[in-house]
Amino acid sequence: MTSLVWSRNEDDEWGSGAANQLNSLGGAATGGIQNVYNLGAEWGLAAINVPLRWTGTWTYELPFGPGKPLLHNNRVLGYLVGGWSVLGAAVLGNGMPLYVNQSNLNANIGGTNQRPNATGVSPCTSGNPESRLNNYLNPAAFSLAPADTFGNISRDIACQAPGLANFDVSLFKSVKFRERYTAQFRAEALNAFNTPQFAAPYTTYAPGSATFGHVTYQTNLPRNLQIGIVFRW
Repeated sequence: MTSLVWSRNEDDEWGSGAANQLNSLGGAATGGIQNVYNLGAEWGLAAINVPLRWTGTWTYELPFGPGKPLLHNNRVLGYLVGGWSVLGAAVLGNGMPLYVNQSNLNANIGGTNQRPNATGVSPCTSGNPESRLNNYLNPAAFSLAPADTFGNISRDIACQAPGLANFDVSLFKSVKFRERYTAQFRAEALNAFNTPQFAAPYTTYAPGSATFGHVTYQTNLPRNLQIGIVFRW
């Protein structure tokens, strides 16, 4: 079974419960509203926006053993090579939006957020996330908004946080004893290809910041292998 979802989620952040939190899927906090008297300027991509997301699951039973096309008449081989199943689940998706704010809050109107100004340089760098951990965003794209002013960049910028790619794979072997007893061996690999899911880069801008635009941690666990035996009666 598979599904492909294309979506676009927009809001002005007002009353958004998830907007100011760094979420577990690697999204970035929006920082808050810059000007409560101009909510139109806050309209943009929602913190949970994922433009493209594909999910898939599969189950395949090997064609050997009793009731199967191959080796169904050989009892010994049927027990050895029969009853095997391969299962899997996968999720692939784009990253979430990124929101840049500046650290000094010098607009002096009591707001919770202030955005910097754009310099005309693209804030997005190129390459895969692994090669951009220390330069995921280009600091030359921003400059501090002067005191008593609002920054002129939009609520979300043109770049996205790192995307998601996860595969889980399982191998099952079922053996039936008489009519009511079944034993099942399970071997499972979570994050089977050991693909890191990186969090959003640090997006609070300050000139000369040692952390702005850097990705500092991953949000998923390394490959996890587990085995087990289940008896049913």
